[in-house]
Amino acid sequence: MASAQPPQEGPIGSELIREDPSYTDIVVQFVDGLKDRLTTMESAIRAANFDALRVAAHQLKGSGGGYGYPVLTEQAATLEKLAKEHAIEQCTDALSELQEICSRVVVSSDSEA
Repeated sequence: MASAQPPQEGPIGSELIREDPSYTDIVVQFVDGLKDRLTTMESAIRAANFDALRVAAHQLKGSGGGYGYPVLTEQAATLEKLAKEHAIEQCTDALSELQEICSRVVVSSDSEA
């Protein structure tokens, strides 16, 4: 199994779209919803609501790979684990990394092979 390491910079396109462009519409909906997911996680961290953070991270962990973004699955899994441990500083750092990754998520990228 290949590692899902993101490129260090530039867009992160959907592997699902590269395999089957007919899924473009649902991937667009997923990408459009990322901001709301991140807002939910930010609010959970501010409130130190580790259960809500864990649930939101778990949901993104499950859906990220399904929509062709295994790097989201990996980072969300890290955040979920940290939320279970109630590690607020590490959760904040993991969310910041997740936000950076999400800022580069695109439906598809012509620059990827």
